[in-house]
Amino acid sequence: MNREQFNNIYRNELTPKQKKVLTLFLAGQSDEQIAKEIGATHRSTTSHQLRNISRKFGFPPETEPDYRCNLIELFANYNRELVSFKALEKCGHNFPSIRFPEGTEPLSSPFYIERSSVEANCFQAIQQPGALIRIKAAKQMGKTSLVKRIIAEAKGRKYHTVYLNFSLIENKKFSEQSSFLYSFSTYLANQLPSSPLGEEFPQDMIGCTAYFKKVLKQSQAIFLLALDEVDRLFEFPEIYQNFFPMLRNWNENASESEIWENLRLVIVHSTENYGKLDINKSPFNVGLPIKLDEFNEEQVKNLAIRHGLDSQDIVSLMSLVGGHPYLIRLAFYYLASQDKKIEQLLKEATTDAGIYNQHLRRHLETFVNNQELTSVFKQIVNSNYPVKLERKTQQIYQLESMGLIKILGDLVAPRCLLYQKYYQERLI
Repeated sequence: MNREQFNNIYRNELTPKQKKVLTLFLAGQSDEQIAKEIGATHRSTTSHQLRNISRKFGFPPETEPDYRCNLIELFANYNRELVSFKALEKCGHNFPSIRFPEGTEPLSSPFYIERSSVEANCFQAIQQPGALIRIKAAKQMGKTSLVKRIIAEAKGRKYHTVYLNFSLIENKKFSEQSSFLYSFSTYLANQLPSSPLGEEFPQDMIGCTAYFKKVLKQSQAIFLLALDEVDRLFEFPEIYQNFFPMLRNWNENASESEIWENLRLVIVHSTENYGKLDINKSPFNVGLPIKLDEFNEEQVKNLAIRHGLDSQDIVSLMSLVGGHPYLIRLAFYYLASQDKKIEQLLKEATTDAGIYNQHLRRHLETFVNNQELTSVFKQIVNSNYPVKLERKTQQIYQLESMGLIKILGDLVAPRCLLYQKYYQERLI
């Protein structure tokens, strides 16, 4: 079975109940636990469902006595993030220690949690001519991990792909427009098997557009360009006021040109503070909008199971950190691999001895150097109720981008109790 056949069966031939049973099975739950989760009265319902699922994937139980392990190994090959260490262990596989949750979740990670239909919608979108996906979320909510999976899907379809994270570019590259465009274009050229750049380089947005059109025409292939952390550009008005309208123009060209139809754009950002940019001339109000929210209780429970933890612990943990992906994942790492007890973890969480100390102090350093930001955040964390906004200020947008607050219409509140308790004591 190849990946395309696997994806077709998984996405199109399984019923919603079968998908739920399969997810719980791959997470390492027992037949009794699965039956309880799906509202069945007997474990035999689980076995019946798994047999039917196995047949659809070409492992009929009548001829494949190890059909359960065959399913686990099939998903370990094609959809690794669904397979827990516990499931692999049941089939005799050894596995490495749990990776510390830092940076992007690897494609093979069993700890990547899909958010409802987000991934499927993105995979479907990049198949559309001239597609544009814009992903918005605060820091450490999983944006880059999602982008890496979109890129992997594109590569599986034989698209040319280029990924550029603007936060990794040196400040001097933003000194002037021509310098920035040269760096941008040469980076694209270096990522492609062939490029028409030669000795020329774009001096302005018109030249950059002409160059990129040559790239698309010469490659004669679908091209996915993923631009991460584009918020960085808002520090440089001379650049962003022209660069973002250029991207909008590239997207709009797809409706008139077969060449531009081959471009798929993915733009990732953390804030809606667009400075002096005309929103109607930018890529931020077109295409498919994707907003990454916190994990819900079911997703947190799923992640706990994948770590081999008792899912009953999640209620007390979520009361402190909500469904924040990074904070939840960090807690599960310590509970699963460092022999931390949930009671001790929660007791120490807001202290300098807690597992979140480094994360919390990193934000604290930002407040030390920004009194206006500190003043606004103090007002929010010192209130027992959401604070009413007169308007969204630059500080509010920055706090949202940092992931420290959540905006609820015209109200704003700390993202979670952890942030409120910790910063109440330290922002004096």
